Parts: sequence; C-alpha cells; structure tokens
Amino acid sequence: MKSLLCCVMMLAAVVLLPCAAHAELRRAEFALPGMDCVYCNGAMSTAVKKLDGVESVELAADKGLAVIRLKADNKITLQQLRRVIKSVGYDAKTATITARGRFAEGGSTFDLLNGAVLQVADARRDATGAIVEITGTAKPGEQDAEILTITAVR
Repeated sequence: MKSLLCCVMMLAAVVLLPCAAHAELRRAEFALPGMDCVYCNGAMSTAVKKLDGVESVELAADKGLAVIRLKADNKITLQQLRRVIKSVGYDAKTATITARGRFAEGGSTFDLLNGAVLQVADARRDATGAIVEITGTAKPGEQDAEILTITAVR
C-alpha cells in the first residue's frame, strides 16, 4: 500500500509540475543576392550546419535564398546566423523568420526565451505574455540588436 501511495504521489508531481516554456527561432530565410558560387554555397552550408541546433540548410542559388531550419530547443540567435553567413562572403541583412516566444516590455520586445530578444518595430498593444508563434522580417539594428516587423501572430 505504501509503495502504491508513493507511485501515485510521484505521478501527480510529474503531471502537476509546470512545463518549461518551449520557444526559439524556428526558421530563418535570408535573401543573398549573387549567391552563385558553388564553392561558397558549400562552404556556407557546412559552416551553418556546424552551429548546434541547425536541422537543415537549403540553398537556392537561382533565387538567391538560404533557408535555415532549426531544431526545437535550440539556442541559436540571428546574430550567430548572420556572422556565419558573412564569414563566407555574403551580406545577410534581412531575414524572414518564424519564431516562438513571448512579447515582453509592453509588447516592445519579443523574447525567444533562449537568451535572445528581438526589438519589435511597432509595439504590440495586444501582447498577453503567452507563448506565441510569429512570422516576420528581422533586420540588424545597432549594437547587435534585431528589429522585428511582425507579419503574423499565431
């Protein structure tokens, strides 16, 4: 009877414990004009895949696009992706992103809950603090800040 009670209490503890927030950068698509060098494309793909948390890298030289998909619970930031892309000769200014996180500071920032925060171009007055998925365009700002223009919130 004592062991049954112990098992029930352990199960209740597991079920009732709050879950850790699951948020992060999920996808980043960079427009990279002039991306036609096969060697550079291979070098970029290899360099990006070395980042812990990258799921896949798709390069479309004919469209000048790099699409990077990231694993759940990754700690990758847009600044890291930009530095890697720049290290192989491309200027990654604008990124179309999909990310999970929560609005903070009255909707003026979007917190990815992994150490990265994006400044929101137009503060969201409807921000609830709940975990949401957003899509939008991120551009580098001053001092490694990212300026995010949101196109959709789910």
